Amino acid sequence: MYTYPGEIKGLTASALTNIAEFEKQPLEQRFPIDTSYGLIRQAGSLYGTNVAIEQLITADRDEQPSSMSFSQFATRVTQTANLLVQLGIQRTDTVSILLPNLTENQIALWGSQAAGIANPINPFLQVEHIVEIMNAAKSKLLITLAPSHSTELGAKVNHVIEQVPTLESILIVRYQGASDLDKSVLGNSDVNLLDFEQAVEKQPGDALSCKPAIQGKDIALYFHTGGTTGRPKIAQLTHANVAYTAQIYAAYNQHHGRTAVLNPLPLFHVFGVIAASLGGFVQARTVVLMTPDGFRNPNVVKNWWYFVERYRVSQFVTVPTILAALLEVPIANNDIGCLKYISCGSAPLSIALKKACEDKFNAIIYNGYGMTESTCLISRCIHGFDVPAETVGNRIPYTRVITAHIESNKLLKVCEPGEPGVILVKGPNIFKGYLNPQDDAKAWIDDQWFNTGDVGIFDDNGYLKITGRAKDLIIRGGHNIEPQVIETALVQHSAVSQAVAIGQPDAYAGEIPVAYVCLKGDQRTTESELLAFCKSHIAERAAVPKRLEIIDALPLTAVGKVFKPSLRNMATEYAIDSVLTESGIQTTVKAEFDPQRGQIITIRLSHPSDQAKVIDLLAGFPVIVQFNE
Repeated sequence: MYTYPGEIKGLTASALTNIAEFEKQPLEQRFPIDTSYGLIRQAGSLYGTNVAIEQLITADRDEQPSSMSFSQFATRVTQTANLLVQLGIQRTDTVSILLPNLTENQIALWGSQAAGIANPINPFLQVEHIVEIMNAAKSKLLITLAPSHSTELGAKVNHVIEQVPTLESILIVRYQGASDLDKSVLGNSDVNLLDFEQAVEKQPGDALSCKPAIQGKDIALYFHTGGTTGRPKIAQLTHANVAYTAQIYAAYNQHHGRTAVLNPLPLFHVFGVIAASLGGFVQARTVVLMTPDGFRNPNVVKNWWYFVERYRVSQFVTVPTILAALLEVPIANNDIGCLKYISCGSAPLSIALKKACEDKFNAIIYNGYGMTESTCLISRCIHGFDVPAETVGNRIPYTRVITAHIESNKLLKVCEPGEPGVILVKGPNIFKGYLNPQDDAKAWIDDQWFNTGDVGIFDDNGYLKITGRAKDLIIRGGHNIEPQVIETALVQHSAVSQAVAIGQPDAYAGEIPVAYVCLKGDQRTTESELLAFCKSHIAERAAVPKRLEIIDALPLTAVGKVFKPSLRNMATEYAIDSVLTESGIQTTVKAEFDPQRGQIITIRLSHPSDQAKVIDLLAGFPVIVQFNE
């Protein structure tokens, strides 16, 4: 087994001491490779004919995957980069990628970084947001599916061609026998349309043709953040960011040995790209792409334990919502004794869910913390140490993480252990900034610390606990309520699988706490019973939800995070509709959040003469009211 430089082991009495020992060797000496392409080429050289990628299309139990070796993968990435250079891509040009989880996506992702800047985009975004991202990035080339694979995506590409003036070429990816290269998609455009596979095949794969050589300071990736509603922000990640984080991730996971990585996470998200892809390649692991649709394919969760046994998986990465779903999937006769660890991130993990999963799966769950702007990682648990269950571990090596009191963009005070504050970070994992200067100006404290927007507490041993999101605070009549207080209480109920608390607009208090709950598959309870449970389990009286709703499923983002704006819209519609109905006004109410204007309520009245009355009734609500006749 290839051992990556400086495995982080539990060798000393203190995890903090262990990190300090690790840092005695300068970063540049420990990890001299500072580009993603350098890591791909190294993996190709070291691991040769070993399998780098396996592709599942259906995730049926009897499916035989296609595969690609490390040397083949490195060659394909090089060929792709050389093709892009031939098509006019230079170091600062953008290649946008609109693809599902395919081997071709991996090739496009790393090949684009070797030639220019890769810009993976969520194909499920509204077309207006896709166009906005590509225009902001000044996309010169697009890599996407053949139209026959997805008429919906094909329609979006039509809009892109019409509305992105910088676009010069489109590379079409075909799989499962698709044969079309439909140039009618171009209309009257002079955009160049090429078959991805055929064009790549013609290129040399032994060395890059692009000049000058890639440097660590060069931008590797444009990741969009947010963007399900509102204006997406584009985060700029450098090659040094990507290379450092992949290698530090490898150091944390070296004790797992050479095993397969099941990757159902989207390749437009930093978690799927860094932790579940490049981090695996660096360690000679086979990355198994769990169908083009990832977790959206029901077979993936349904057959998860079968694939854990089939690939003898010792560790996998996931998010809390998927853990909750896996808890409901019978292990049956699948032998998952190979599974030792689960790395969980992307959202807070409740103690109750952690314990339930550890007990059922007989595996240790390590919770971590990170985001797009930190290239996936800020803190991790170190193997071999007893980590407090409610924490996300210690800071990763070569970084600095503090909690602080801030005002605007100024640091007022660094918090002591046990004192909550906004989490600020700097180090080799922190991105270069947002592409839009207006977004970037708000991101930094004292021009050096990245403001995560999260609130946390350090204990005396340097373990970090995330207590909430600054912008997720429920402010009830001036009283700040952490949603986690409510959520932690609710998931202790034996019938509750997941719980999310948000602020519902209120004319008197500004906001009141409400909760949305999903039940375990075989459990039954009532909303009134759960509210009574909250009253007896939440010490802070103001934090007890005023309303609770049991729903079948929580709205999720593409990476499995709970999408709170959707719940806020639901709560807002409920609040406004209740007030108007009580006053005998017949109407339909639609809530939508605008990042510039705030919460907007659109009202369609059965009787337009009621408009003045509605304005009076809603005058105290912290919303913008507009009428649709």
